[in-house]
Amino acid sequence: MKFIRTFLITIIIYALTGLSFIYADSITPGIIRVTLSQGERKYESVSFLNEQNNDIEVSIKPYGYNPQTDKILEDSKDIFLKADTDTIKIKANSSSEIKYEIYPLTNMEEGTYFNILVITPVLKNQEVQITPSVSQLVILDVASPENQVKGIMTNKYIMNLEVVKKGVPFITPTVIKYKITNNSNYLLIPSGRIDIFNDRNTYKPVYIYINPDNQKLYPSQTLEKEVKISEWHLSDIFLNRLIKGEVYNGVDGIPRVVETEINSFTLAIILIFTGLLLSIFLVKSIKKDKKENKKN
Repeated sequence: MKFIRTFLITIIIYALTGLSFIYADSITPGIIRVTLSQGERKYESVSFLNEQNNDIEVSIKPYGYNPQTDKILEDSKDIFLKADTDTIKIKANSSSEIKYEIYPLTNMEEGTYFNILVITPVLKNQEVQITPSVSQLVILDVASPENQVKGIMTNKYIMNLEVVKKGVPFITPTVIKYKITNNSNYLLIPSGRIDIFNDRNTYKPVYIYINPDNQKLYPSQTLEKEVKISEWHLSDIFLNRLIKGEVYNGVDGIPRVVETEINSFTLAIILIFTGLLLSIFLVKSIKKDKKENKKN
């Protein structure tokens, strides 16, 4: 979805300049993600397919990109891509590999950054006409030199589990909430699983999958979701239920475990039973007093 919006915004930019559109070509891959540390450089390429019946020339230009606002940035301080050439000629109905260099800028802290490489076929007639641009989204994760061998690593995120409603056995569901906050500079895609079971494992756990839609979590964002658990077992009345979550941040493969507990209903049953006995005793006592008063 983000890449599609990037493509549309790129078209809008050229439309605002008063240039006309003729034809759209294609590129592969549309998105790449690489990890580099400060001082490292890497060459990548994108394959551009000329679907027209004539040779064309394409212009190549990188831009900074903010995926949260869909804003395209032209300031050089936001651009970590450098193409080998500004233009390239591509024969009719053929493809060509366009190479470019990725290098972390000196002002980049550890984190995730975004650029787009805009490729625009240009036709030169009496006036310049530009076809709709196609763009490759390049995601750069800047890691520390120490972590470069293992890849990016971060523990700067918070995972919380909370019991919103305990529920009533076989009547109303238990409601739990998980909340993940991204305190890092990296783009995280949380995943994992929450298991609900009792402390004696008398039945198969109930599984809840975290972030099944693969929602992206940008820096400072929070993913929060409530889940209803309607499944009850007779043992849930007398045994504590454990809720154990194992979450992955989507960048380093290291799980984080969080746990919470739902107390059994034993105490509530005892209190209810005690209340009933006291009520019965009180009613009998009142009836007895009334009988004695009548005799007197």
